[in-house]
Amino acid sequence: MRSIRALTLLAATLGSAVAHDGYRVIESRCLQCHGEAVALSGLKLNSREGALRGGSRGAAVTPGDARASLLWQLLNHAQAPAMPPTGRLADGEIAAVRDWIDSGFAWPSETKAVRSEWWAFRKPDRPPAPPGDAAVDAFLDRAMRAKGLHPAPEADRRTLVRRAYRNLHGLPPTPEQVDAFLRDDSPDAWAKLIDALLESPRYGEKWGRFWLDLVRYGDTAGFETDPYHLDAWRYRDYVIKSANEDKPYDRFIREQLAGDEMWPGDAAAVTATGYFRVGPHRDLQVKVEEQNRIEKLSDYVETTSGVFLGLTLGCARCHDHKFDPLPQRDFLRMQAIFEPAVNRRHMLQPLALLSDVSYTKREFKLWQIGAQVASLYAPYEKQLRRQKLAGLPDSVLKAFETPQDQRSAEQQALVTEYNRQARVAEDEIREALSAEDRETLDAVEKRLVTIFRGYGPPPFVDGIGDAAPVWRVKDQIRPGFPAVVGGGDVPDAPEGAKSTGRRTALANWIASPENPLTARVMVNRIWQFHFGRGLVPTASDFGVRSGRPSHPELLDWLATEFVRQGWSVKAMHRLIMNTAAYRRSAAPVAKSREADPDNVFLSHMSRRRLTAEEIRDSVLYAAGELNLKIGGPPAVPPLDEEELYGIIGNVGDAWPVSPDPAQHNRRGIYLLARRTFVQPMFAVFDQPDGVGSCPRRNESTTAPQSLTLLNSRFTVDQARKLAAAAPDPAAMWRRVLGREPTRQEDEWVRAFLAAQAANQSSEEDARAELARALLNLNEFLYVD
Repeated sequence: MRSIRALTLLAATLGSAVAHDGYRVIESRCLQCHGEAVALSGLKLNSREGALRGGSRGAAVTPGDARASLLWQLLNHAQAPAMPPTGRLADGEIAAVRDWIDSGFAWPSETKAVRSEWWAFRKPDRPPAPPGDAAVDAFLDRAMRAKGLHPAPEADRRTLVRRAYRNLHGLPPTPEQVDAFLRDDSPDAWAKLIDALLESPRYGEKWGRFWLDLVRYGDTAGFETDPYHLDAWRYRDYVIKSANEDKPYDRFIREQLAGDEMWPGDAAAVTATGYFRVGPHRDLQVKVEEQNRIEKLSDYVETTSGVFLGLTLGCARCHDHKFDPLPQRDFLRMQAIFEPAVNRRHMLQPLALLSDVSYTKREFKLWQIGAQVASLYAPYEKQLRRQKLAGLPDSVLKAFETPQDQRSAEQQALVTEYNRQARVAEDEIREALSAEDRETLDAVEKRLVTIFRGYGPPPFVDGIGDAAPVWRVKDQIRPGFPAVVGGGDVPDAPEGAKSTGRRTALANWIASPENPLTARVMVNRIWQFHFGRGLVPTASDFGVRSGRPSHPELLDWLATEFVRQGWSVKAMHRLIMNTAAYRRSAAPVAKSREADPDNVFLSHMSRRRLTAEEIRDSVLYAAGELNLKIGGPPAVPPLDEEELYGIIGNVGDAWPVSPDPAQHNRRGIYLLARRTFVQPMFAVFDQPDGVGSCPRRNESTTAPQSLTLLNSRFTVDQARKLAAAAPDPAAMWRRVLGREPTRQEDEWVRAFLAAQAANQSSEEDARAELARALLNLNEFLYVD
């Protein structure tokens, strides 16, 4: 009896393997032309029913008899038209389809993984390695030796301290911080420096910017009107705080995808669901609500699969993926997970509803004030407009004085034609007010100020929630996960549940140590953060077009170590930064550049240019002007008129400058991020626009970059402040470059200042020119 059961089990196992082998051939070779979206000759091979039904030439498969099956005949080139048209398949592939049909053509279950030989879809195996950071160097050194490369020596300590500060804080070290590290000759000086940098709130601001690029963060919604998303900043602050607290990455995933379902009483968890709200959205595009909903769901699938899984599942929206084993059905199953999602306003405090009570009281008073001011202004505006239109035909004046909803087409055309000439400015009305009406307006303004005394953002956050957990029988696509990485259906919510639980199931599946992609994708991002290039260079695409990792064993070891370290991102920073590879000089040894021009094997450290925000923050920091306040609503710095060119709408509405000058010098991560307008300084230095997920910033070299740093009002103003804060050239050198000037540089400076003092109106102007020159040096703009 035991032998019979064993043989039965063996037969079932072999049958499943045969089915998977045959299906893999069909999936990779046939579904591009015979899938759900594209079905040439009417033949769909994405389901057993479709193959049995066949197309215009009849059934494609006769289960149990491959030779009688049209599908096998065409693949075997035994009948025209030979398939695929690009050439005959390998004998092994044809045999796999034959054996599958002969064995009964059992279709692999959707709840089981589609077997794939691609490395990224298999769970990482932890290779043997030395303990700790020595493991990283061991993997790297082995690959270097295989390529005949030799490692560069360790960088000098001044370079290392600057590299560490820039990497973890996005700011240069102060002269005092440089000196403190140089004086520390203890064996663990470097490890202590890394620990101190990771414990600083500046770390969260730097790492947080990296994450916000991924989730396409913005303070506005984008599209034609680009309206404000007033509470987006709460999600931004959540990301920064989570980084500083070293929130375990698996918890970080769960909070963003399903914090409202898993921890409904936790303010941080519901704030995290702002992940779904900080990207571009079309909510205000009226009359196309269904299109808006579909676009939103599709964006959720595309962003979530790319950010957390490194899958380009969005490519399977309209048809089966052209390269990866991701059929359109997988896209639709993922989309079904988000289908019940609705925008939700979450309370962050128990008494948050009292804020709404205050809001309604204040709004009612504002209605009164608005009507009072309109009534006060109306006769003056009418009289001033009459004066502006004097001398024009009576028909023009009549058109303006006719209510808008009563104007004829001809009158509306006249209003459009003369609108600029007839416009009456606020200051003109105020100037015309009588003494009595001016007193009335003063009283109204005092009342208005009183209403807004102490006003602040209400204690709510925009996030996401679920509609009632109802499953419609007519739905043909059940929610589930991509088959190639485990598959599986999302179970229905139990009776009485307040939510479908679909996003919770998704979050738990992604954050599971069993998921083959999640840990790999994240450690690859951390690696890219430090070295500028990931072990997989396409950080959000681990599919077959990405190629294989430069160091596959190292990637798997890091992924398993990440999980062993409790999903701690800071632990991975320490691990990587303590390696010999991270501490190497940026100057390659002889022939390394020729043998490995992209420095894939890290025989030396790759130089990198500062990001847009780092450049601006560093200029302010050197001048002693950077405001290090943490968090809060976005700040809006003043821009010149030419810098505002191209902004959509009224400038005062689209770029409302913060009234407090101290806010103008906040760190770049806290500045207003409009989706239809990127500040010129940020734009020329390659800040992403927030329309799509950005896994890695470009580093271009263009003429506008030099012109911006040389001539912008920002650089000129900060150069003057730097010159005033550091009148001694040596002090200025230390602030900007973190070192003393060399003897040759000192001689150059003296000659420069003497020449500039003769050309400028004062020595102060000459020092400002020196400061401006230093802020344009490559040594300031690049990190070795």
